[in-house]
Order: sequence, then C-alpha cells, then structure tokens
Amino acid sequence: MKRFSSLFCLFVLMLLVSGCRGERSEKTPFHLNPNMDFQAKFKAQSFSQKPPEGTVQWGSERSFSDSSTRADAIKSDSVFYKGKNEDGTWVNKVPSEVDAAFLIRGEERYNIYCAVCHDRTGSGKGLVIQRGFAPAPNLSEDRVVALSDGELFGVISHGVRNMPAYRKQIPEEDRWAIVAHLRVLQKVTRSSISDVPHYMKSEVQ
Repeated sequence: MKRFSSLFCLFVLMLLVSGCRGERSEKTPFHLNPNMDFQAKFKAQSFSQKPPEGTVQWGSERSFSDSSTRADAIKSDSVFYKGKNEDGTWVNKVPSEVDAAFLIRGEERYNIYCAVCHDRTGSGKGLVIQRGFAPAPNLSEDRVVALSDGELFGVISHGVRNMPAYRKQIPEEDRWAIVAHLRVLQKVTRSSISDVPHYMKSEVQ
C-alpha cells in the first residue's frame, strides 16, 4: 500500500511537471484543469495592475503576435493613441480620414456613450443630468470649442472632473470619430441662417 501511494504521488508529480512549460511554444500545453487557462486577474470593480513600462501583454484580444493588430498592442503612434505630438503638445486635428462613414460612426458612438449626460445636441442637459446629477458642460460653449481635437480626445480617454474615463470602453478610432462628430454639433449649434447657402435657405426657414 505504501509503495502504491509513492507511485501514485510520483505519477501526479510527473503530470504536474509535464503541464508546466518554461518557454513559449505554438503547441497547446497540457493542463490538468483547463478551466483556469489564461484566466484574467480581475477583482470586483477593479483591474489588475498595469504591465511594466515598455512591455507588451501576451495573448490579449489585440495581440502583438498578430501582425494585423500589432500596432494596437504597441501603441507607439503618440498622435493616434494619445492625441499628442512627440513633444507632448496636443494634436490640432483628428489624425484619421474624416468622411461620411467616419462621421456616422462618431454620431453612433456619441449617442451611446455621451448623449446620456451631454444630450444628443451637446447642450449638457441629458437624461442623467435631468435626474439630479452634476451638470455637464454645453459642448458648444466657447471654452469647449477652443479646445484642440487632441484635448477633446484626451478628455474622452481620461475623463475630467465628474466625467469618467472611456479609454477602456471606446477604441481609439471611435474616440476620434466622436471628436469629429462633436465638431459637427458645434458648427450646427453655433451657425445662423446667414451661414446657410442661399439656394438652401428656403428649406430651413
């Protein structure tokens, strides 16, 4: 019986050792409990610690191992991923191509994430504010209009005062699309009848 126990323990030890691999491999490793494979280290309402500076997370949704998403893993383009130039100053304009599809995407994302506080027109009187939360700024006021596109991107990414950060929920391309849509809202809100081409004035009067 004692010998059987020793052999059983040796067998279990060999299984455990064979399930561990000290180097990367394309082969699927053997794990006794596959339910624990690649488990995210999240606690309730909190994220695990950030990776050390200069390192890349392995096996994330946008992985360094996939050339098509490698740029999203490295995020070396400061203008696109941070809204800042190499010298740390804010970018003046959206670094993506702004076309009809881009603006439509921006409007869609804005209505999902922003309109609840800022209203679909950017007035700052969204449903959350109407129910007693701290007022949101009117996105067409002079102070907001004067911000560069990079600064608006930074606010969406990192939040400011009562506004939370959205860098985890909204990808960078969609954040830029929201900035582009915001500029459209500002132009519409701050325009007058004199800004409308003469051949279209009959349609808006």
